[in-house]
Amino acid sequence: MPTRILGSLILASAAFAQSPPTSYEVARPFDSGPFTSGTSTIALSFPVEVGGAPWMQLRFARVELPGRALLRITSLRDGAVHDLDATSATQWSNTSAYMNGDALVVEVLAEPGTGPIRVALESVIVGLPPPQASICATIDDRVPSDDRRVARVLPAGCTAWTILDCNQRGLLTAGHCYGPGVATAMFRVPLSTVEGYSEMSAPEDQYAVDPASRQFQIGGIGADWCYFGCFANSNTGLTPYQREGVAFTLQIPPAFDAAATLRLTGHGYDANQPQWSNTQQTATGPWTGVSSTTVDHRADTTGGSSGSPVILASTGAAIAIHTHGGCDPTTGSNHGTSIGQAQLQAALANPLGVLACGGSWSTYCAAKVNSQGCTPVIAAGANPSFSGGPGSCVVSATNVLNNQNGIFFYGLTPAATPFQGGFLCVRGAVTRTPIQNAGGNAPPTDCSGVFSFDLGARIASGVDPRLVRGATIVGQFWSRDPLSPSYPTGLTSGIRLTIGP
Repeated sequence: MPTRILGSLILASAAFAQSPPTSYEVARPFDSGPFTSGTSTIALSFPVEVGGAPWMQLRFARVELPGRALLRITSLRDGAVHDLDATSATQWSNTSAYMNGDALVVEVLAEPGTGPIRVALESVIVGLPPPQASICATIDDRVPSDDRRVARVLPAGCTAWTILDCNQRGLLTAGHCYGPGVATAMFRVPLSTVEGYSEMSAPEDQYAVDPASRQFQIGGIGADWCYFGCFANSNTGLTPYQREGVAFTLQIPPAFDAAATLRLTGHGYDANQPQWSNTQQTATGPWTGVSSTTVDHRADTTGGSSGSPVILASTGAAIAIHTHGGCDPTTGSNHGTSIGQAQLQAALANPLGVLACGGSWSTYCAAKVNSQGCTPVIAAGANPSFSGGPGSCVVSATNVLNNQNGIFFYGLTPAATPFQGGFLCVRGAVTRTPIQNAGGNAPPTDCSGVFSFDLGARIASGVDPRLVRGATIVGQFWSRDPLSPSYPTGLTSGIRLTIGP
C-alpha cells in the first residue's frame, strides 16, 4: 500500500527548524458514485479503519453535497463528530478534522430525495510521534500550560497563536511551517497517550486555514514567518478569537536587556514525559541577543515548537516568532523572527482573505414562503462598519406581510434547523431586538410590509461588546403570519454580517 511521509521543510542553517514529521498517508480509495438519498436520513454510511492509528484525518477526492446535505465523520473511540456542508467542505479542502483513534464512521445525512450526492475518499493521514531536540541546559524546564491563545498546527506539527490584528482573526507561526502546509489550527490540545502519541482536540476546537489569507517568508533565521487566518469552525460557527476570547498583543522588541526574561509557549515533543508530547508547555529563559530581524533566547524548545510566541515577560507582549533551535548545555541560543522585521510588518499592514478588514454581508439558509405565496427577502443596505454610526448599515426584510408584528434577532452561530414550517437560521444564545410593525398597505393582507433594524446604531451604542471590528454575527427576522397553513409565523433566510473598520 503506498505511503508517503509528510515532513517539514529542512532549512540550510547552522541551527535547525523545529517542525518534525508528524504523519504518514495511506491510500483508502472509496467512491460512492452519484446517488439520490432514499427514505432514510442516513443516505450513506461506511467505516474507515487503520489498525493501531493514534489519530487519523480523511482526505476526500470529491465531496458533492447538494442542498442541506451534511457529511458527518464520527470517531468510534471518543464519539467526537465533525460535520461538513458544501461550503465548509470547501473551506477544509475536502479533508476532515483530525480525529482520535483508528476507526471512524463516515455518513451523509440528507432529506429523502436529495441528489445527486457523491463522496469519494482518497486517503487517510495517520499520526507519528516526532523526535526531540534543543534543550538549553541539562534539565528541561518546560511545564504544562493552558494559554488559550496558543494552538497546534497540522500537518506541519508546529505551534501558532492568535493576535490582535484589525479583525481579530489572525494567527502567526513560522514560515517554514508553511512548507508541509498549515492547513488546520487546533486549540485546547489534550494530553497525549502514555506512549507519546498525539491526541487531537475536539472538532469544535479545530479550524480550517484560509489559503487566500496566508502570507509567508522562508529565508532562514530572521526571515521566517507566516501570517494567516482561519475560517469559522464548521460545528460552532465561531472563529478562534470568538471562542477563546483572548489574543496576543504584538510589540517590536525594545532595546536589548540582558537581564530580561523571555517566555516561550508551544507544542513541542517531550521524551521525558510522553503524555506531555505535542501538548502545550511553557518555559522561560534569558534574552541573549536582538537585531532588526532576529531575537535570540535560551528558553527550552523541542521539535514542534516552531512558530511559538516569544514573549517579553515584563509586558506579556509577543516580540518574536520562534523558528530555530540550536541550544546545547553550555553554548548557543534559540532564534526567532522579530515582530519588527520589515516583510512581516508589511504583511500585517495588508491582511488578505478572511483577514481583510472590510465589512461584508451575505445570506444563507432558506426563507419560509408566507401565506400569500411571497418569499421574504433579507438584506443589508451597506456593509457594516465599526465607525459608520447610526444609519450606516440597516438590515431589512421586504416582501413580508403588511401590518404584522415582527422582530430581528441575532447571534454568533449559523444554523438551518427545521422550525415552524421553515428554518431557524441562528442557534445558541441570541439577542432579540424590540418588536416592530411591518406597516405597508392598508388591509387586505398583501406582501407590502417592511421590517428594518439599524445595526450601525447598535454597533455605535456599545451596548453589545461582541460587535467589534472583524466580528461576524448572523441574524434573521421572525414575524406573525396568522393565515399560514403550518404555524402562524413568518421567517426570512439568515444574514451573515462581518463588521469592518
